[in-house]
Amino acid sequence: MRAPPPLDAAGVPAGVFNLVQGDGPGVGVPLAGHADVDMISFTGSTRAGIDIARNAAPTVKRVTQELGGKSP
Repeated sequence: MRAPPPLDAAGVPAGVFNLVQGDGPGVGVPLAGHADVDMISFTGSTRAGIDIARNAAPTVKRVTQELGGKSP
């Protein structure tokens, strides 16, 4: 029997946390600009962070980022 994922075990309701992996043009741009996405959290390059902030601005969503450096 598999152990439940940690978020489920902690009682976090379904849909509160979603992890989506993909490239910037295919996944990042649509997510950052989508009106139904309330927040974006991103770890990666400064260049990508600028693009995310730019795409998220028209919907005035919260964006948190950890950018640049050798070990973001």
